[in-house]
Amino acid sequence: MASIAVPCPQCKKRLKLRDESLLGKKARCPNCKHAFVLKLPTASSNNKESAPVPNHVEQKEVVTTAPPRPQAPLEKPVQPESVVSEQQQVQIELAQPAKPVVGTSVKWVPDDPADTPQPVNVAPAVTQPNSVPLPDVSSNAAPSVEPAAPVINTGITDSGVPNIQLESTEHAGVERLRELRRKNAKRRNISILIGLGLVILIGVGGYFAWPQVEQSLTAKPVAPPPKPVPQTLKPAVALANQTQEQIPSPTSGEPVRLLYVPAGTQILIHLRPAELWEQGSQGEEFRACLGPVGVWAEQKMKEICLKEAAQISEVTFCLILGTPGAPPEYAAVVRLVEPVKRSELITQFDGQRLDDYSFPVYAGDKHSYMIVDDKTYVIGPPGEISAVEMAESREYDSSTTPGIESILKQTDRDRHFTVVFDPDEVRRQQDVLFPENVHPFLNELLDWIGEDVETIAWSMHLGPKEYYSEFTFRNTTMIRPGKLATNLKDRFNELPHDMLAGVEKMNPGTVGSRKVIGRFPAMLKALSLATQQQSGERYAQLISTLPERAAPNLALASLLTWDESTRTDFSQKAKPKPTAGPKLPDLIVDRLKQKIEIDFRRTPLQEAFAYIAEETKTNIVLNGEALKLVGYTKNMPQTMNLGMVSGLDAIQAIFNVKDQDQLCLIIDEKNKTASITSKPFAKQNNLTPFVFPPKK
Repeated sequence: MASIAVPCPQCKKRLKLRDESLLGKKARCPNCKHAFVLKLPTASSNNKESAPVPNHVEQKEVVTTAPPRPQAPLEKPVQPESVVSEQQQVQIELAQPAKPVVGTSVKWVPDDPADTPQPVNVAPAVTQPNSVPLPDVSSNAAPSVEPAAPVINTGITDSGVPNIQLESTEHAGVERLRELRRKNAKRRNISILIGLGLVILIGVGGYFAWPQVEQSLTAKPVAPPPKPVPQTLKPAVALANQTQEQIPSPTSGEPVRLLYVPAGTQILIHLRPAELWEQGSQGEEFRACLGPVGVWAEQKMKEICLKEAAQISEVTFCLILGTPGAPPEYAAVVRLVEPVKRSELITQFDGQRLDDYSFPVYAGDKHSYMIVDDKTYVIGPPGEISAVEMAESREYDSSTTPGIESILKQTDRDRHFTVVFDPDEVRRQQDVLFPENVHPFLNELLDWIGEDVETIAWSMHLGPKEYYSEFTFRNTTMIRPGKLATNLKDRFNELPHDMLAGVEKMNPGTVGSRKVIGRFPAMLKALSLATQQQSGERYAQLISTLPERAAPNLALASLLTWDESTRTDFSQKAKPKPTAGPKLPDLIVDRLKQKIEIDFRRTPLQEAFAYIAEETKTNIVLNGEALKLVGYTKNMPQTMNLGMVSGLDAIQAIFNVKDQDQLCLIIDEKNKTASITSKPFAKQNNLTPFVFPPKK
């Protein structure tokens, strides 16, 4: 049966009825919510007669499809609104939606297939008195084809009027899409909260479980709890403290760069000559301890740089190595303390100026030259090619090996001395770099470094109170930086013992050299105690800081030991130590009564007690935890010159220093140990401090 379209008298929306049995009932417009009685539209104004009315629509008010006009009352009155029962409430749908319903994953399907409209034969309208013309709704009449509309389900909220809870098709799809978005957003928020909760739960669990996981990965046995007083611990080892804080750098300059030099640098040396050659400075004493090496460096610097060392603020030497056996080429970037006239420099240059540049660049048979500014000039290898490379590297660093390029970022121009090199390249070119008598020592050093190191940088700085040393090692891809730092620190800790084995085979000709060389292993032990390891991205570091007295002492001891090593046959066994001499006392207190020479100059507290322990052959343990109770540290400097005194007098003198009166000595004759602790710690642990005998 064809559907009937009924317009809403309020908003003029056309509502579609599936059959004419709903006419005369009251319904609510789904668009404007207006309640009205369902009526057929009025007939066209051109029709004068009304169509016959079917029997099943008698006693109902109907209208034709013509435009609205004054209506006449039906022969029988329409049922009042109050009489409309709930059973008469109907479902109404829009007859002509403006747009099909749209939404997420929704397909609009019409109720009836769209047929091709056929011509409609409209019968003349027959006018009846006191009646309203009705359209012909018989089976023979061909109704007008209207676009199909989706069925709209309505809910009933009013007992008398059907409450059609609908929205127009213009907005239904949008509201549906918004509802789906709200549901998806809520679901997404819940998923995010669940994910965050899982991440937090995993992180907390990993934090507490990681120590056990790490222990299982490393497969290391559980170490036994440390004994309060180990009997087999050596004096120097007992003073070691491996939990030091990170050592700050004494300088904060820019990294050394490869500007103004040709490509191919494989060894770099950076100096600050004006500070090292300043009269009365730490640098002057340090150079004096280097002996002929310091004199040779001063002469070589003047020969290459054309200026005195005291006139040069900074100088960077770059060695460019060729094939094995070929002499190396070098370039020097000289930065002066005071400006210099360009004409004065040009008179010292040889060669022809290159006209391709606006700044002075000279290419000669002996050297190439370039003037950067009134304080900076460059001396490089001979030839026009080298001069061009120097000119083209005014703004960008010249090319070099990846290892040197990377490790230069860790350097500091403000430090007094810096050297950077590749160990493999130095070993390959040792015949043209060093004298033959240095080769054994060089090979021993390179073997000690190992094959896990790609590039090395060492820098040191002579401060007014401290000596600072920093080794930076670029690791190969076969080992992690942290592992390399640990390995190097372990080797460094064993270096004093290895040096002692070598020193025992030496036989210096003078008493002074014998004493200095004999103390060199102890100096290295003090250096290892003050060394801290750390690592970063593709590098490992060993950083040390000692009192400023350590620099000249290490320089002199290193020079004399190396010089004596060139005359020593290390293949022979060490000579046995003489057994003559006084027998070592059994009691610790008697050992400490032996006479020793005390001359401390800003010597750290732990190093001072290590010296006393070594000279008196006594096991002295410095308790770091006890020192913290009174605010003391193991690096407190000690300065005193007592001459030949007993070990007890030396310890008592240290206790009598201002702000060190809380220290005390504990002697354990049973375990043959002497402990340096604090008075509060001794009181807490019921320890009896040693009472020094009165001085005569």
